[in-house]
Amino acid sequence: MMTFEQIKVSLPDKWLDYYQINRCWIKPLMDSRNLWKPIPNNGGKRPCADIILGAITALEPELAYWIPPFCEIEPNQDKFVKVLGLDFDPETELNNREEERAKNPQFNSSDTDEIERIRQQLSKGEL
Repeated sequence: MMTFEQIKVSLPDKWLDYYQINRCWIKPLMDSRNLWKPIPNNGGKRPCADIILGAITALEPELAYWIPPFCEIEPNQDKFVKVLGLDFDPETELNNREEERAKNPQFNSSDTDEIERIRQQLSKGEL
């Protein structure tokens, strides 16, 4: 079993990959229901905690052991998102990631990029 700190290290990248792939529905959903959460001292915004926690527990099954006791200790989901290191603006982080990849071309290829390329081909009927 991984420790909480070991799990926590990989969560921001997993959430960011998930957001990148699914932002075609996350952004309109957050906009239509006004569920964006402002990030203090940053000016950015992130999706509501429900979306983040739902996605990240599916992406990291080991969180299933940690979330129930944490929710009993602290039922405020926004604080839990912060503890998990996921209280950031995903659009800003995606832009930062893209700029970093442009500076370091060896990091340009990723599974997420490949999935996005396939998704675009599917939507155009090319596959």
